[in-house]
Amino acid sequence: MTPTATIVYWYSRASMPRDGGGLRVLAWEEALQSLGYSVEIQGINPQGPSLNDNPSFLTSTKRMIAPMPFSRAIPPLRKADLHVMTVPVVFKSAAQAIQKESLIFDWMDLWSVNARTMGASSPLSIPGGLTQSLVWKHREKNLPRRARFNTVAGFGDLAVIGSHATAGWLPTPTRMYPRTFNAPGRPRRVGFIGNLGYEPNEMSLRKFFRDFGHQLSSKKLEIVVAGFGSERVKGWGVPATVLGSLDELESFYDSIDAVIVPIDHGGGIKVKAVEALARGLIVYGTDHVRSGFSPDFWPLIRNIDELFQSELLDQPSAPTESVNAQIASRFTQDAFTASVEEILKR
Repeated sequence: MTPTATIVYWYSRASMPRDGGGLRVLAWEEALQSLGYSVEIQGINPQGPSLNDNPSFLTSTKRMIAPMPFSRAIPPLRKADLHVMTVPVVFKSAAQAIQKESLIFDWMDLWSVNARTMGASSPLSIPGGLTQSLVWKHREKNLPRRARFNTVAGFGDLAVIGSHATAGWLPTPTRMYPRTFNAPGRPRRVGFIGNLGYEPNEMSLRKFFRDFGHQLSSKKLEIVVAGFGSERVKGWGVPATVLGSLDELESFYDSIDAVIVPIDHGGGIKVKAVEALARGLIVYGTDHVRSGFSPDFWPLIRNIDELFQSELLDQPSAPTESVNAQIASRFTQDAFTASVEEILKR
């Protein structure tokens, strides 16, 4: 008999955005299917993501008081041999409704961190963010024990979740891409791609322009911004080329010389950094971005301020075979599937 698995995420497969979280859920689906499971993705919000720039007064007030959700009931689930929960907001109700032996918690990030940093976006939301952070710290201590296994996207998060239960690092995968470098002498372009409907991304990108925007012209750097919700950057009054949502990403990556990942908020691993490394691009990031990777990958991510301290190479060299092999050993779908298989064997 074919084993069955259910993956619970914010969105159903039909409305799944191809951003970090969505790509991770699809990686889970592919891994389980390749291991012989019949898989169904069930969404908490099956209608899909929304970029409502004019939320109701009630919604705005609730976000000020509590910037992160506290808890939600799991959607009605089919009977399955394995349940993978990928949104912490349903972990508590899942632990109450599902036997531990068939339950996996996938911590894409730590909500104790998200609550604190997202609360810091407004003076009115700071008290609620700090309160929620304490609540989520308590849950991150107790909920991991109620699952058969816990996986974390960010290596640094393993120190929290793995100290309380059985857990392992399961980084979000990407494909390896051959890289054709741009001809020398062309305008140098640095790209940012991400879901701007996700508040930590917007907060971090705004901070980048506040800190470094004045240096873009003097360094003759063009910043290209793309991804779900990136159209809103046009209203920020910053020097950026905005591409908006893209059906395919190669036109973005093929046209830039480096990627910036100036993220200081949220948790987990930054898929935008993984995808750039897999394409042989230079990555400029933060200590927070490095924390999502195991230490052996830290040298591959340059400090964000180095972008302005030194010139980008006009003729960047291709990554060495050893670097390609290092990335492939951890960040391909095959590596992800092998790790899932090992987890299920435990």
